[in-house]
Amino acid sequence: MDRSIGKGSEGSSWTSLRWNLEDELAIDPMYFPEDRPEWRGAIVNARPLGSWEMGEIFEVEDPAASNALVREAIRGGINSPGFLLLRKLTADGLEALLNGIDPETVALNFGEFYPDKDPKGLLRQFSDWLDRKGADKSKVRGSIDFDPFLDWTEPPFGDLAQAIQFCAAELPHFKVLQINGRYYHAGASELTNELALMVAKGAEYLARMEEYGVPPTQTHHSLQFSVALSASFFPEIAKLRALRILWNNVLAAFGIAKPEPVEIVVHLAKETQDEQVHTNMIRAGAQAMSAIIGGADRLYVLPANAALKEAPTPFTRRIARNVHHLLRMESHLGRPVDPSAGSYYLEQLTDLLASKAWDKFQEYVRRGEFS
Repeated sequence: MDRSIGKGSEGSSWTSLRWNLEDELAIDPMYFPEDRPEWRGAIVNARPLGSWEMGEIFEVEDPAASNALVREAIRGGINSPGFLLLRKLTADGLEALLNGIDPETVALNFGEFYPDKDPKGLLRQFSDWLDRKGADKSKVRGSIDFDPFLDWTEPPFGDLAQAIQFCAAELPHFKVLQINGRYYHAGASELTNELALMVAKGAEYLARMEEYGVPPTQTHHSLQFSVALSASFFPEIAKLRALRILWNNVLAAFGIAKPEPVEIVVHLAKETQDEQVHTNMIRAGAQAMSAIIGGADRLYVLPANAALKEAPTPFTRRIARNVHHLLRMESHLGRPVDPSAGSYYLEQLTDLLASKAWDKFQEYVRRGEFS
């Protein structure tokens, strides 16, 4: 096909309209059927058809005060709160934080943000709370942010292995290994490096857990990726899709031919906000759309005043929740398994990111980046 741009009798070069996303990664302004002679089919996510987990972050210092905010958010539609624990909880503190919350219908996610964090101990504490409540543990969903390479000088792989094995026996839908890709996020110009580092860390965890007697299928079942999204709409959609392709390639190398879809948790990158609250509301809507089109299984939308370094207000929290509702109940983005499947542009962009990221991943493995 002639891809010159009509301009009198001369025309302009097609390459003049290319977007150089990264070094040696140029994106054409559009793609055509002949660019994709074969279609792989939909890239399947882990969320139930028609839904994704709607998250909201809560910084927990006073458990009782946080509990009131969480219960209000649940009434507003949130079904996967994320607790940023600023201090270690006692049994009474956990009781106060989760008072009145049904663990069989609301996914509960915990992250420890204090010295001497003990995710295995927190898991046991949470399990004891479930026992006291008489909860059916087979229905309990949620996660603990346990990323040994990120948070420890001497990674506690033994604790992680025991936590994975405990969940396999007691809490089959609770994730205890989180690969924090948010710390590798550096904007649209570094997407392939971000992807390569995430899958390289994940591959190393599969190998380490196998040394501790945990098979790769079990480790895979117990993990989730936590990813930051910028405001670069199409590249971020393609990034999430490419992550699934790359991770399935890693799993295939570990002998897992038909894995269950990995869970991807998406956070809107804080640096994408500015001091204009109303602008942030609009930007968050576009970012959330890219997350859902890309296949996010759980999404946290930033309150529009986050850049002001102040506590979220009832208004900004409600608007953030309503972004979910608009995309889910009015745009119906949760209905297609892979909303961007078949788009020549996004399919090509996905493949370009995945191919270059795979090359970088192999280089990181050769260098022993996480070994």
